[in-house]
Amino acid sequence: MISVSLDLTCSVCGFSQFLLPIHHQDGANVCCANCTAYKCKALDLERVLTSVQRTPHTQPQPF
Repeated sequence: MISVSLDLTCSVCGFSQFLLPIHHQDGANVCCANCTAYKCKALDLERVLTSVQRTPHTQPQPF
């Protein structure tokens, strides 16, 4: 497991660092690094992050 800061917060304790699995034996769950509450599956997080990177950011239009 690796501990990383994400732009997410734990719904149990409000912490913003999570444990991500890096080896097959670590399992597939992303958990809070503080209270170990389950957040999501690693593949689901990867899909969301990949789709966010592909979405073009729109610039605000001047009035």
